[in-house]
Amino acid sequence: MKPMLKRVIKKLPQPAQDVSKRALRSLTPPYARTRLTAGVQPLSFAWGADRGQEIARYYIEELFLQEFAKDIRGHCLEFLTDNYTSKFGDKTYITKIDILNLEAGNPDTTIRADLTKPNDIPSNQFDCIICTHVLHVIYDVDKAIAELHRILRPGGVLLLTVPHVSMCDPDWGELWRFTQEGLRAALARAFDEESITMRAYGNSLTAAGEIRGLAVHEFSSRELHHHDQRFAVEICGRAMKKC
Repeated sequence: MKPMLKRVIKKLPQPAQDVSKRALRSLTPPYARTRLTAGVQPLSFAWGADRGQEIARYYIEELFLQEFAKDIRGHCLEFLTDNYTSKFGDKTYITKIDILNLEAGNPDTTIRADLTKPNDIPSNQFDCIICTHVLHVIYDVDKAIAELHRILRPGGVLLLTVPHVSMCDPDWGELWRFTQEGLRAALARAFDEESITMRAYGNSLTAAGEIRGLAVHEFSSRELHHHDQRFAVEICGRAMKKC
């Protein structure tokens, strides 16, 4: 059909050719989108990060952290880097940033500790903890969440995200996947139920794109912002420690 249309377009006057070519391009899906149903190999083994912005990271950054940016204040804790604290927090209200890391060799680390083992982090220390894509690589999930609750100050907020539909790479030590109900239940073992707010981002199309290695620019805003928790790419939770 497409070659035939091109032959027809070539016979049109130039202005009509230009309009017709633009219309034909708008009806032609990007090459990457055709790979949703073709072949067994994905376009990326890096969650699409080597091709553009990751779908999961788009949901974390543009939706979840944007919505709860006002919680990023006071004494903040983040894992590995302070990228999200610095990007989404208002520096006027941030008094201190600590970076938690388990492994040696990260020069940005200010606290080296394992949240599933005895550590020296004081209780009631942080006003905000940003924990993205960490919980699914921790074996003792309940202990980690209990520690996150312990080191939060009363009234402090935990902003936590985990993958739901995603490639699982054993080289990264991934152990778990969470549903929205599962993450809420895990948080509720340490936090009061009424203090927990859940978000599930994504749909069957973006979930397919996530595991096929597509990137954000290959989807429309309408497609990205349709959410169906049955096919969520990213599960996020906000939990506040009771005052």
